[in-house]
Amino acid sequence: MINFREYVLTVLLILFVSLPISAQQNEISDSVAIRAAEELRWGVVAYHQGLYNKAVLSLEKSLALDADNDLTRFWLGRSYYQSGFEEAALNEWDNLISSGKAGSTLLSFVEIITDRRGLARELKSDGRLVELFEIPREQAGVNYYDRPVSVTASPQRDGSFYLLSYTNGNLIRITTAGRIHHVPAGGMLGFDRPWDIDFLPDGNLLISEYGADRISVCSLDGFRINTIGRTGTGEGDLLGPQYLAVSDDGYIYVSEWGNRRISKFNLEGEFILSFGSRRSDFSGMRGPSGIAVRNGFVYAADSKTGRIEVFDESGNFVKTLVREGLDSPEGLLFTTDSTLLIADSGQIMVYDLEDDVLSVSSDLGGKGKRVLSICQDENGNIISADFDKNSVSVMTDISTLYAGLFLRINRIVTDEFPRVHVDFTVEDRWGKPVVGLDKLNFFIREKDRNIENFELSYSGYNSRDLALSVVVDKNVRLREKDEIIRDGVRDLFRNLNAGDERYLIGAMDAPQLIAEPGDNTIDALERMMNGWSRESDVASALRLGASHLLPGRRRKAMVFLTDGTIHPDTFIRYGLQDMAQYMKNNGIRFYPVYLEPDRSNEELDYIARETGGSSQYLFQPRGILPLLEQVREEVNGFYTLSFDSLAYTDFGRAYIPLSLEVNFVRKSGREEMGYYAPLEY
Repeated sequence: MINFREYVLTVLLILFVSLPISAQQNEISDSVAIRAAEELRWGVVAYHQGLYNKAVLSLEKSLALDADNDLTRFWLGRSYYQSGFEEAALNEWDNLISSGKAGSTLLSFVEIITDRRGLARELKSDGRLVELFEIPREQAGVNYYDRPVSVTASPQRDGSFYLLSYTNGNLIRITTAGRIHHVPAGGMLGFDRPWDIDFLPDGNLLISEYGADRISVCSLDGFRINTIGRTGTGEGDLLGPQYLAVSDDGYIYVSEWGNRRISKFNLEGEFILSFGSRRSDFSGMRGPSGIAVRNGFVYAADSKTGRIEVFDESGNFVKTLVREGLDSPEGLLFTTDSTLLIADSGQIMVYDLEDDVLSVSSDLGGKGKRVLSICQDENGNIISADFDKNSVSVMTDISTLYAGLFLRINRIVTDEFPRVHVDFTVEDRWGKPVVGLDKLNFFIREKDRNIENFELSYSGYNSRDLALSVVVDKNVRLREKDEIIRDGVRDLFRNLNAGDERYLIGAMDAPQLIAEPGDNTIDALERMMNGWSRESDVASALRLGASHLLPGRRRKAMVFLTDGTIHPDTFIRYGLQDMAQYMKNNGIRFYPVYLEPDRSNEELDYIARETGGSSQYLFQPRGILPLLEQVREEVNGFYTLSFDSLAYTDFGRAYIPLSLEVNFVRKSGREEMGYYAPLEY
């Protein structure tokens, strides 16, 4: 039998032995939690630096240590998404959604991505327009327009448009949000009953003056530089000029109400020809009005007969496009090669050229009277000028109105903390960039505090700076074309501007970074000429070239110089669709440039189409310059907001949540993310 003293000693011994074990278990548990939190932090930091592979590795480690951390799973999905692995991203987010732990912002994000991946993007529109708002005639007590006669989108591609007033001759520019920014004077003499506006390739304005029987060539400020035409009925004369159109090959077309014809001039104002009068194969136009030039054909509306006639650019009658269903057609607008909008009395009609179907796109709420002009801004909105109603309406496709906007935070930069920079893009649901937004369109919140004193520090549509990666196929089969390749790279680098960045990548068995910003071009070209491989890891080279473009705010483009021959297994490790998504999700346009005119590659061309780039031939008439011009001129929905943070950082260890909202007329979008401040020691 154990006496009392032995019993007490036994109990104390058990307690003495068991207490350290329990403490050790708690210590192990705390250690795991700390390691998981550290890996989460490093994953988020790597993400905001554009190091998505490192972010994925850290976040996977964190999730292995703490499988129930919803924040880690969210960030792992975002890292997969930016890496181009959308399927893996959706799988991670589906875990949150199925467990009821996904917020409304993530649900919307996933819904939009899913729609873009499926057939929904092809079935998004039925052509019906709904009004967003009207442009007030008066602002701050000033009457800006009276009898609006013409509207046209700005050549700056910033979402603004120009409006011409018939009665007072004013020419005004209106921002995408409906704010009037500039009112050109029209010169000392002003305009004599102006009717239509268009832009020349050099950016100057064309304004037809119905009362003066002339076309005025004006600066962007509206001041007259030159005139075209004189009063009369002969060749080169004008009588009641109304609608204008400028073709891609540099010709000016104008419809003449008085002469019942359409006249054609070159950019210098020299008369070329007239057409539309009665001929053996054509009965003649009775009331020529709106005109549009598309793919080598001239489309002309006849407001007297209610028809749309088609001519070639030499003035030969081709066919009657629309014979019935129109009342008094005026302004014409192609939104696609197969979709023609027609201003017809108090409504806007849409004609499908492929299916030969005419239907009503908008009746302007039943209040339209006489719509003369329509245009489309860079955000896809349709603007109409109603002459008799004395109003200007901004409309949108009904599908985009209820779909909302897609706001995506790309990264949060804290290098200058407490100054924080938030880089983000704004697109419509289908991926079209939204431009022309300003500070008033955004609302930002950090933790539980509204940020009032932020600034819109960068707008991509106002910048033409470029970050360019040039990837060169260094397979031995191309060694004999080394001089051609060198000339192509030299031509690309020579046409870059002072604010641009450039990288040169060699696609070999082990891809190499040959040159980066600051390197001497001549030395880089010499290095490029050395070293060739029997196999080229093209996929890894493209990923390497893209990775150097990720962190910056410049427009991003990648050029791949190739003969079009790649290994059949090129896109095994990195799938073809994953490669396209990687570039697309990071705003990189891809341009395969072929060394021979009759060579191409379906896989490379696919990536180009998906990213908004295009396939090119190296030896075009103007060389490689049009490619760079295309990148600089494409619409860009990239923005940066900057503010001073007041959040508690716990010496850089606290996760700081952030939300951003955009409101654009009747459309909105929201994004939630977060960041860590720099560590303090």
